[in-house]
Amino acid sequence: MISLYKKVLSEQPENLSDTEKVTFYSSVLRSILQVVTLTSLERCYRSLPENEIDIEASLNRMQQPSDGLPVEIIESILPSMRTYIDRNLAQGWYKEGKYSRGLGAQLIEWVQFRNDTVGHSVLCEKSASEWSGVCLEIVNQCLKVFNGLMPHYDKKNEQLTLDGNIVHFPFVNLQLPLVVRKIVCNKGIWKLHGRQLSRVNANKVVLELDDECIYASSVQSNVDSYNYSDFICLKDSEEQHSILHNIPRRQTDIFEGRKKELSKLSEWLTDDDERACLVFGDGGFGKTTLVLEFLNRLLEDKIDIVKPRPYVISFYSAKMTRWTDYGLIHLKSVAGAMDECIRELIRGFEPVLTKDWYEVSNDRLIQKAVNYLREMGLDRNDVLFVFDNTETIATSTNEVEALGEFLQSVSKKIGKMIVTSRRREFINATPISVKGLDEDESTTLLTRQAENFEATPLLQAGPNTLKKVSSQLMYKPLLINSLVKHISLTNCSINAALESLLKKSSGELLEFLYEDAWARMSYNQQRVYLLLVQAESPLDHFSVSEACKMMSIPLTEFHITFDETYFGSLMNHGEKFSIELEELATKFFNKKINDLPEKQKAKLAATADELDIEVNRFHKIESEFKSDRIVDAFRSSFAKAARTHVRKKEYPEALEMYQMALEEEPLNSALMDRFAWFLYHTISTSESKVKAEALWRDAIRINTSNCDALVNLALIRYRENDLEEGDKLLDKARGLSRSFSFCALNKAKARFYYWKRNKRYSDSKSRLLESAQLIEEARKNLDKNDPYYRKTRHDIETFNMMLNKIASQETKNLAPVK
Repeated sequence: MISLYKKVLSEQPENLSDTEKVTFYSSVLRSILQVVTLTSLERCYRSLPENEIDIEASLNRMQQPSDGLPVEIIESILPSMRTYIDRNLAQGWYKEGKYSRGLGAQLIEWVQFRNDTVGHSVLCEKSASEWSGVCLEIVNQCLKVFNGLMPHYDKKNEQLTLDGNIVHFPFVNLQLPLVVRKIVCNKGIWKLHGRQLSRVNANKVVLELDDECIYASSVQSNVDSYNYSDFICLKDSEEQHSILHNIPRRQTDIFEGRKKELSKLSEWLTDDDERACLVFGDGGFGKTTLVLEFLNRLLEDKIDIVKPRPYVISFYSAKMTRWTDYGLIHLKSVAGAMDECIRELIRGFEPVLTKDWYEVSNDRLIQKAVNYLREMGLDRNDVLFVFDNTETIATSTNEVEALGEFLQSVSKKIGKMIVTSRRREFINATPISVKGLDEDESTTLLTRQAENFEATPLLQAGPNTLKKVSSQLMYKPLLINSLVKHISLTNCSINAALESLLKKSSGELLEFLYEDAWARMSYNQQRVYLLLVQAESPLDHFSVSEACKMMSIPLTEFHITFDETYFGSLMNHGEKFSIELEELATKFFNKKINDLPEKQKAKLAATADELDIEVNRFHKIESEFKSDRIVDAFRSSFAKAARTHVRKKEYPEALEMYQMALEEEPLNSALMDRFAWFLYHTISTSESKVKAEALWRDAIRINTSNCDALVNLALIRYRENDLEEGDKLLDKARGLSRSFSFCALNKAKARFYYWKRNKRYSDSKSRLLESAQLIEEARKNLDKNDPYYRKTRHDIETFNMMLNKIASQETKNLAPVK
């Protein structure tokens, strides 16, 4: 950092007045002394014997640092540092060696001068003239004497190091040293409030302190892994309760929304019959943040509990990565994580475990823990496990199933369990889905975080801008916090921050959000997503099902992975759907495509071209199918006008035009069919439905070859549970231009919905079986020469998927959360 201070000094203009020099050099001194003091206290904590000096008292006083305080602290701790760390530290602080006058004495004089003038009185020109040169001389002396106490700034990695160790205080911002205004703690989160050391523009800066920083570490926090929280009052009682726990501090001091999720957790905790709770959702939505907020509120007596339980809360994290202000941090691998979470519980009673705890595993370890807890007078309702980020320790199907069995066993035998995961684990648990905040919660969080970190551009933005920003950030708390901190750290505009975070998002952020979900998918599942992104076709029901067929996976597998990963949103349009991928997800897939070897990349591009050809052919046939139905129907000007009014949703006008068109062409069977469709599905009143059925019967009477009318009337009869007439009408349509598969498909649908509407009838189950038989016949009799082959095939696959899902649910007595 010495070079940074020298650079700051060299950039000052020569024509500064003496008053300006004294003021600025005093700020430089203030910054240097704060850096040396806080860095030295951190070194003392790590290197000096316990109780050698009162580090905690000094840290408490440095939360509101005055100019004289650093001098006082350095004076008191330097002898111990020379004894235990390096005897040559800060040579020149005392009157020693070549130094005829010690730096400590000079700094005391400077503090007295400042208190007598700028601090508590008046700085006149005479005093400024005398001290401008003296202040600069003291600054230069500090840079020499504190050479061994000042951290080194690594510009490339933007890190501070000293003697090869990282200094966890963020004393530099935008390559400018900081002056500390205060260090505060709110809800367990430590923050440094300061200003950049700049004479021109000393911007305010608010930075969260690292977990390794001395304020957030054991001196200011709890020394032991497990601690007791006392004075938790039971609801409607004066009785008090203590909990032994190792709950980490909150991940944020500003928590917004999640009232519904917190309420569910509270209800689950007080219900002895519920053994496990699964909190699941995509990366960045705040699963761990939610659980830690709930647990810390419990310790703060802000959650109502009826019974004096639990007595013990054991928190165990299997998270492999964490997103911080400094990017993605990879944590150590978790070996035997399932067994280790049980050992972590026992450490609450035995900080040093004997070897017999490591000689057993799985069921034997569970039973050993049960016996131990029983000896301690605890049963399974007295213990609460929190197993965080379980998706990181099991990836293959066998591993996931084994994990589910383990969690189930622990929750039944040892204690209640809260599990957080990005996927739906194989465990019978109360599910709590954590998704994005709503729009109001997101904008409120943006505003509160902007106030907290003094991100001025966001504070100056209007409500519409904040709503737009929230939407671009997918209402993810992690991305919202990252944006606010980026603006606070760099003083850039909102658009520039979004550009940096989203448009040019680093591979690390993409990895944090999506990599573990990607790892959970099979090779062919991954290729479906890459194929869809590589192709130019719209992401709809047909392109997705065709991509699945090309990659040899069932469409159901795609839907399962899509539901679990939150790569985007699915819009359901009845039997059809469309997909919109999130921008960051698309960037992630493109990154994966770019990482492929050239041969695989070329093969993927060729397959994507094939997909585009198939999708274009499908949409062309679908368009022709629609045009066949409307050419004859909308010949007259009245009919065309009716169609235009329908498109504009001007339904009264459309009704009038249809009636006039029918008066003009009373024998137009196609027009009757379209008019009946409008009456039944758009107007959709009891009267209009009766009139529509009469129109379809007239259309068939006039033209017995009108397949559209036959099919539409058949579908209407099916809705009235008239399977017999519906089947007869479809059989007539099959004799004309409709294929066997098309008719069998619609018969299958009719029986399925008959079962769904009439489950109380004795014949409903037989109808469900008939539906399954008919859909199988439809699939086997697909005719590739049928002009609508691809459309019919897709409809059969989609319906078959839904039918299989319903059938599996009907045959399972207990459906575990997956």
